[in-house]
Amino acid sequence: MFNYLKFATYQIFGFSCSIPKLNKIKKNPDNFTNKEIYDFLHKQAEKSLKLVNINLTIKGKENIPNQPVLFICNHSSMLDSFILFSSVDRPIGCVVADEPVWRSMPIVSSWAKLTKCVYINRQNNKEGIKSINEAANNILKGQSMAVFPEGDLTWVKDPDAIISEFRNGALKIAYKSKCPIVPFVIKNSRHTYEGYQP
Repeated sequence: MFNYLKFATYQIFGFSCSIPKLNKIKKNPDNFTNKEIYDFLHKQAEKSLKLVNINLTIKGKENIPNQPVLFICNHSSMLDSFILFSSVDRPIGCVVADEPVWRSMPIVSSWAKLTKCVYINRQNNKEGIKSINEAANNILKGQSMAVFPEGDLTWVKDPDAIISEFRNGALKIAYKSKCPIVPFVIKNSRHTYEGYQP
């Protein structure tokens, strides 16, 4: 419980302190590169994991093509987004479930918009296709994207699964943008979440 409180407190502190920078970017977005905008989330994720003694060993960075890509990530823990943003030092946007909690989260939702995150409606195919097209267009404009194609945490569907079935359409982003697919494997993250449940 202590780890969760420490982690949550740092999120409130870090994102609250980012408000002046956020307002500057919103006021003059053309004065900031995608990398300058993304760097805040990258550093916030790095510091968050270090704070609670989660250490990453990153392998294979040298194999990522030097062009916009679609990262395909497994999803064992609620901390996987922090692991993703901490590990990838190029600007990326995430495909996020279109749930009210994510859309309305103060400050965080503004950073998500600036980093070209895309909300996907998993209940409405027509709206889902619009989101897939939006993510593909982001890649065509030079922004790498990431998706957790299982749609939910792996163990929600099957407690013993290493990975669960991909949702339909998860890879269509790559097909539409004709970009490389980079498998991004997160190992041993499931148990890092123990002690972080609110």
